[in-house]
Amino acid sequence: MGWIQKRERKKGTVYRAIVRIKGLPQQQKTFARLTDAKMWIQQTEANIRTGEFQNIVKTAATKTLRDVIDRYRQDVQPHKAESTQRAEKTYVAYWERTLGGYSLSYIDAELVSAKLKELMNSGDARRKSVATKTDTNGQGTASQSPSPVKKKSRKTIKHYRDILAVLFNHAKSWGWVGKNTMDDVSRIIKANKERVRFLDDDERKALLTTCKASPNKQLYPVVVFALSTGARKSEVLKLKLRDLDLERQVAILRETKNRETRKVPIVSYLKGVIEEHLKWRERYLNKREIKSDYLFPRSDGKGSIDIRKAWENARDKAGIIDFRFHDLRHSAASYLAMNGASQLEIAEVLGHKTLQMVKRYSHLSEDHTRDVVEKMNDKIFEMSD
Repeated sequence: MGWIQKRERKKGTVYRAIVRIKGLPQQQKTFARLTDAKMWIQQTEANIRTGEFQNIVKTAATKTLRDVIDRYRQDVQPHKAESTQRAEKTYVAYWERTLGGYSLSYIDAELVSAKLKELMNSGDARRKSVATKTDTNGQGTASQSPSPVKKKSRKTIKHYRDILAVLFNHAKSWGWVGKNTMDDVSRIIKANKERVRFLDDDERKALLTTCKASPNKQLYPVVVFALSTGARKSEVLKLKLRDLDLERQVAILRETKNRETRKVPIVSYLKGVIEEHLKWRERYLNKREIKSDYLFPRSDGKGSIDIRKAWENARDKAGIIDFRFHDLRHSAASYLAMNGASQLEIAEVLGHKTLQMVKRYSHLSEDHTRDVVEKMNDKIFEMSD
């Protein structure tokens, strides 16, 4: 039903038109003329009722998207990996915020497409540019400078679209809708999934220097560990003392993304860094008279340290642009490829089940492949001379 509220303001009388129908968030709009307000109510009610019977399931008119999300969080998400739950959190929260109050029967392809377009144009607030200034000594220093907000990438929008499709799939399996509304929303199939951002020699040197100089004494060994082994940040930070065996030169990663335990070598420079870290760690914990099982403990010893702020400060101070902690993993894989490691070897180090994920590094091993083929040709055709 719809009604009108008359409001007196300094600039004169205005009329607030309000429409409320079960299963749909309240709609309202303010007009200067009463006739315009009445006409808007009639048009809005007609437009709403036009899509009232889109779903064949009667439940669709009584269940909202928030109902789907609540059940999804309770029945489905707990059975997914922690990293997957963290990744989905932002996407699910967005749909709950924007469409949560809508009944399932009112959510159509046109509405979803409009929301996705708004989302893309809203830009990626996490991105920030780092400009490089030159000080009096001729050294480059990083400083923040404003830059135009970039649109969200197609890959990001794909994540938002696909999680909504997952929600509707579950709603369908629960008998709440007759069809998946997302079947009518264009799929995003040409999203670039192969981001390969790795540190060049100068960037690596600058980053390691700023990490080593960081007030956070655990940042440097964490970064060296990630860069040496290709381990994810969560895998490194969740390491416990029992997972470390320096005699065998190995660390066991137990809480991995694919839930499969794997081992990474602790050798060469990394081994020395970890040995020094263990000495510092003992002094650190003894000084506070606390105990901890974590290799990289926080101040109370009950969990692992949070290095986010320290990492961002060190990265920005090094003047490195468009680089995330996860790109240390890409860097490790890229260095392996450039030093002749096969795709199978890279996949084993990174813990990938298939070779598909490591194909992005194949172009980096072209020089090595060329050398192998050249040596083979020289050998098998030398008798022809």
